[in-house]
Amino acid sequence: MRRDTLKLLIFAGIVGFAVLYGMELSSKGIADVNGSWDSGGNPPGQQVPADEEWQLPAREKPIREEPAPSIEPDTGWQQELNEIPRNDREPLVDRVSGKTAEVLHDLSRNGIRFVVSIFDGLTG
Repeated sequence: MRRDTLKLLIFAGIVGFAVLYGMELSSKGIADVNGSWDSGGNPPGQQVPADEEWQLPAREKPIREEPAPSIEPDTGWQQELNEIPRNDREPLVDRVSGKTAEVLHDLSRNGIRFVVSIFDGLTG
């Protein structure tokens, strides 16, 4: 019994270290992307002066090329401007995010089963 307790404590220590190390890595990565909590979430190198308000940059209108004149008389119908969107297919973003969610769900479920089987093997 003492030997199994020692194995269980060592295993718990390794798992605890892995969880804490993973949390440290993820918080460091989040801080690299969003900035530290002390700077109010501003990305590094971009400090906002306290006395000025934020200004959104002006968006430029895209330049559209005019279609070449056609021989047929102009009826006012331009195919690319008046095209009706088709809603009979699921958008690519939804399909990719759905498949990613399924993979992550299966991975987490199998990971939990793996950890439970290890604990079951260690405790008897």
